[in-house]
Amino acid sequence: MVGYSKLEVKGEWNSNSDQPTEVLVAFGSISLNIFNSKGEPLRQWAYSSIFLKNRGTSKSMFCPDMEETESLYIFDQDAVNYLTFLCNKTNRKKFANLLPWIFIIILLIGFSTFFPSYFRIATEKIALSITSAEQEINLGNIMFNEILGVSYCDVDKTNEYIRSLDKDFLSGTGNVMELIFINFKTNNSILFPGRKLLVPYSILENEDGASALAETTKLALAATKNKKAIENFFSKQRNKALLIYIFGFFTDLNFNKDNGLLISLHGKSKVLDKGLTNSEWFTLKKLCKL
Repeated sequence: MVGYSKLEVKGEWNSNSDQPTEVLVAFGSISLNIFNSKGEPLRQWAYSSIFLKNRGTSKSMFCPDMEETESLYIFDQDAVNYLTFLCNKTNRKKFANLLPWIFIIILLIGFSTFFPSYFRIATEKIALSITSAEQEINLGNIMFNEILGVSYCDVDKTNEYIRSLDKDFLSGTGNVMELIFINFKTNNSILFPGRKLLVPYSILENEDGASALAETTKLALAATKNKKAIENFFSKQRNKALLIYIFGFFTDLNFNKDNGLLISLHGKSKVLDKGLTNSEWFTLKKLCKL
């Protein structure tokens, strides 16, 4: 079947505890990604777990599990056909690979029993190896959406302005860092998987804030290049959660912000290059008001 041409389609997502929500649905490489109207991720369903519950002429209903705890209505018939194709294709592959996976499960159980320390190292490495760049970004987005009751600056406006400055320290790896100025009680920044850097709002009020931001971003870019953020995230997970993730589900993962990578300037030498001019720094502070 020819790949579906649209990047995303509209749908309606339902859960047992929430009212129906109009959403955007995008087809990822290994999963179906569901976003709210603002483009913020709500859910990510593995194709292997999705099944078609009801097919209608105007809309069709999909569920991520047999318990039907959630449902998704898709109105575009071409999108319905393509999602059905992806789910069937994944299930056929899943069945063909069943015996090797059974062997791996038995091996992992034995390995965890007799060599617990080596088992932990192995599962973290496997989790890291199967996580694509797209998946890493999704994990970081979910972590950020789990933060409640904390104010932060307009992400789109501040990052659009920062990127327009075209500063070297902001894109040293070829991938732009997303900066989020957030009202934390700590003076340290936190790096989430997917190049998402949470910077304490207090940095904008410091006399040497521009220098601190430049150095913090450089450290975060270096950590991203070496995959330190995603490594740290997996290192904080329980064994069971890692195993479940390896087999295609991340419902047991802990997305607490404390599982992000701490970026601290403590003990670092002061940067001579401020990164931003006084005028640029003033404009950024003006844009970022809580």
